[in-house]
Amino acid sequence: MTEIKKITKISILAYAIVCLSFAVLLIFFLDFWIVMVNMPTYLNPFHPRGFGGALLVVVLFALLVLFNKDWDWEKIKVAYMVLYSWLPINIFLEVSLTAIYFPTLSNEFLSQLVMDVILMSSLLVLGIYSYMKQRG
Repeated sequence: MTEIKKITKISILAYAIVCLSFAVLLIFFLDFWIVMVNMPTYLNPFHPRGFGGALLVVVLFALLVLFNKDWDWEKIKVAYMVLYSWLPINIFLEVSLTAIYFPTLSNEFLSQLVMDVILMSSLLVLGIYSYMKQRG
């Protein structure tokens, strides 16, 4: 049984905080966010809310890991890898969709996408670093 290291817990907590903030924004304040970033009106309103629900699952996992003292690294390793493998997929999709829809996007929305990619990339680097420290 390998104990979950502090850097791994910090990584999971940072991921949870970011996911919780985006989940609340996408589920409860979607209309405000659409106006704030000047998003085109062709958006399906159920897609962002569904993604916000998926982000809540990440938050639930993080809370379970952080508050359950009986869990060790072997019990959470697969779920940890699944969560952090989700980030490169999201980064790839955001960059690809930005390239496709670039002419139709507002400056506010583009800056939001750049911030998202930077945030996800930093979470990915932190996750990979903590995984390497946890293994070694």
